[in-house]
Amino acid sequence: MAEDRERDKKEKLMARTLIMGLILLLGLPLPLFAGQITDIRPGKKTQDEIEIIIEGDYGAYQGVGMRSPARFVIDLEGARLEEMVPRSIMVEGPVVSEIKAISSGNNVRVVLVCADSKRLFHCTMHDQEGKVIVKCWMPKETAEAPADASEPDSGDISSPVLPQKNLNEIFGWPKKEEGDREEKETKKLAKYTGEKITLDFYKTELHNVFRLFAELSGKNIIIDEQVKGELTLALKEVPWDSAMDLILELKDLTKEEKLGTIIIKPKPVKAAADKGELVVKKFSEEILQPARLMRKKKEDRQLAQDMIIEAHNLEATGETKEALALYKKAYELWKDNTDLIMKGAYLNYSMGHFASSYFLSGEALKLNPKNSEAALYGALSAARMGRTEDAGQLFELAIKARPEIPEAFFNYALFLRKQKDYAGAQAVYQRHEQAFGPSLDVQLAVAGLYEIQGKNDEACKKYGEIQKSGFHVDKKTERVVQKKIQTLCTQGED
Repeated sequence: MAEDRERDKKEKLMARTLIMGLILLLGLPLPLFAGQITDIRPGKKTQDEIEIIIEGDYGAYQGVGMRSPARFVIDLEGARLEEMVPRSIMVEGPVVSEIKAISSGNNVRVVLVCADSKRLFHCTMHDQEGKVIVKCWMPKETAEAPADASEPDSGDISSPVLPQKNLNEIFGWPKKEEGDREEKETKKLAKYTGEKITLDFYKTELHNVFRLFAELSGKNIIIDEQVKGELTLALKEVPWDSAMDLILELKDLTKEEKLGTIIIKPKPVKAAADKGELVVKKFSEEILQPARLMRKKKEDRQLAQDMIIEAHNLEATGETKEALALYKKAYELWKDNTDLIMKGAYLNYSMGHFASSYFLSGEALKLNPKNSEAALYGALSAARMGRTEDAGQLFELAIKARPEIPEAFFNYALFLRKQKDYAGAQAVYQRHEQAFGPSLDVQLAVAGLYEIQGKNDEACKKYGEIQKSGFHVDKKTERVVQKKIQTLCTQGED
C-alpha cells in the first residue's frame, strides 16, 4: 500500500514537470498550480496521545485550537484534496474522535474533533519530508484540592483515629486568598480577556493570519494592502487578543478599532529615519514582560540541568553532601521539577535532615496532592520529628495516592505498630499483600505482631508458613525462624 502511494506520487510529479516544461517551451502564461493532499490518516497512538499524518504538497500551514466545541483546525495553503482522500475518518481513543477534511479553492482545512467536546487537547505540528506530523495529547485534569486529597475514605479499617487536617494545615502553607508574589505579578499583566487558543503557523501569509483572527474573534478585520510578509510562530494556550498584539509587535504593525472593526496597517515611519538618525523602537510592557519571563525561565532551566548532571556524578562517587548542595541550587532555579524535589527529599531524609525533607515533600505535594512518594517522605520525616498526628495522616495519603509503592504500606504498618495500633498495622500489612503479593518481610512482620500481642499460636503458625513458603531466606533469618518455631510452638503444647 505504501509502495503504491509512493509510486503514484512520483508519477504525478513527473506529469506536472512535463506540463510545466511544455508551457515554458511554448511561451504560455504560467497557471496557478495547487499541490495535492494525497493522504490523511492516524499514525502512532497510545492511551493518551495520537499522531495525525497529512501527506502531500502544500505551500504553508497554520493550526489553531478552538473551544465550543473543542477542536484543532489545520489550514493548508496552496493545496487541494485528492479525490480518494476520505472526508471523514472516525478515530477511537480519548483524544481525537474524528478527522474531517474540507477542500475550498486552493486551500484545505483539516479539523481534528476532540473526543470530549468540553476539553481541548494540545497539539504540536512539524513538517517532515512532505508531511505535516500533528501530535496531539490530552492534558491531565487538574488534581483535586489538597484538602480533599488528604481526607481518608470512609470505612477504611486501616485508618487510625486522628484529628483531620488538610495539607495546608499540616505544612503551614499560606491560605489561598493570600496568594503568592508570582501569581499577583501575573494578574497585573493579565489585561487580555480573549478566549485562550493554541496557534501554529508555518510560512503563513499575514493576510491569512489575520483572517483566522477574524474567524476566532467574530470581529470584522480590515487589512491594509501594505501589510505583507509571512509568519512562522507557535503559541500554546494564550488569549487570542494577546497573540494578535504579539504578532503586531513582531511584524511592526499597528491596529485601530472603529465601530467594532479592527484595521491592521504598518506602523508609521518616523521622519528621523529618513535623516539617518537612530530610531529606538519601543515595545509595550505587556508584550515584553511575558517574553522576558519565558527567556529567563528557559535560561534558568538550562543552568539547573547542568547542575543536576554535575550533582548526579558527585552522588555516584559518594560525595552526597556536595551533590545535595548542587541539587539545592538547581531547585532554586527550577522549583516545579518534581523529580528534582523528590531527589532533595530523599537525600535530606537519608542524611538526617528531616525538616528539609519534610519541607520538600510539601512542595512536591503542592504540585501534585496525590504524589505517593512525596506523602511517604513527608510522613517519615514528620514521624522522626515527633509530629505523630501529621505523620499518620500523611501515611494515609501515601497508601491511597498514586503510584502505589510497597514502602508506603510497610512503613505505615511499622508506624502503627509503634503507636500500638496493632489491628491497624495488621490491616495495612494485609493490604500490602493484596496489592503486591506475598513478601518475606511482611510475613515476618505479621508474625512479630502476633508475638507482641501474646498470640503465640498464631505466631507459631505464621513462622511455620514462612518456613514452608519457599521464600529465599538467608541463613541468619532461617536460624531465627527455626528458633521462634521451637520456642513458640513448644509453649503452645504446654
